[in-house]
Amino acid sequence: MLRVVAVLVGRLPWRALEALGAALGWVAGSVLRIRRSHVRQAMRAAGIDDAEGVARRMYRSLGTSAVEFLWLAARGEAATRHVAIDPSSRSRWREAIARERGVVIAASHTGNWDLAACALARDIELVVVTKRLRARSLDRFWQTTRAARGVVLVDGVGAMARGLGALRRGAAVAMMIDQVPGHPRHAIGVEFLGRPAHVDRAPAALAAASGAPMVVAASRRDDGGGHVLHVLDVLVPPERPGRSWIDYATAAATGALDAFVRAHPSQWLWLHRRWRGFGVDRSADAATLASSWGKIRSSSPGAPSRAA
Repeated sequence: MLRVVAVLVGRLPWRALEALGAALGWVAGSVLRIRRSHVRQAMRAAGIDDAEGVARRMYRSLGTSAVEFLWLAARGEAATRHVAIDPSSRSRWREAIARERGVVIAASHTGNWDLAACALARDIELVVVTKRLRARSLDRFWQTTRAARGVVLVDGVGAMARGLGALRRGAAVAMMIDQVPGHPRHAIGVEFLGRPAHVDRAPAALAAASGAPMVVAASRRDDGGGHVLHVLDVLVPPERPGRSWIDYATAAATGALDAFVRAHPSQWLWLHRRWRGFGVDRSADAATLASSWGKIRSSSPGAPSRAA
């Protein structure tokens, strides 16, 4: 059924997708009200102005992303032509891949992240560490569509070993930094959008183990109906990175993403229950994390190790 719908959507011009996506987003956010209260509460906790208006735009953007993914399934490479890298980010990306150690991408649920991954896979071998959807038929459609565009998908189990192998080939390995980790012991606590959150150390640990730079990336929808990829930061591990650098890089990547989301609040997936695992006294948690972050910055030997 999804393939049939994709074929039908694929007959539409790209410009028509925004209106269809807006309708889908309105149904999800205003009629079905999928996690609407959670979204509103999270935005207000982060101090986002006009939370109601931003929430409406977020649902509209998500609806458009869903329709664009159907268009991608039908039209393939034609969809990826609507993704471009931000001009100010091009030199940083080129410098990162020029190190010839592969690249670890600290990715996020911003913009149309699936379309951005497929566009990136046109130019470099891209390995994405992914989670499975509970709905098997939907998961199969989602995974096979991305794989058809050259994205190599791996599960979390064994991801470090496969990631190291891919980096040795000069590939890019993408891992999400804005999801709740599977277990807190694999994470550090960092403030994100006004509240404490567990952040997975895996991307920084993979960069440390391989010597590859960690590129913090995000995407957003532009006013012309296309998508823009941004390099928010490039963190290069020192010669002998230890746990302090891994913690530093993890926190720095989260801070860069925090700033991006605040600048483009409708472009992040606020539906995700990002702050699970912390207690009720969030102000105390946040104060503790702020103190910890200061210690991480001052003690890390990798703090100056950023690409220009």
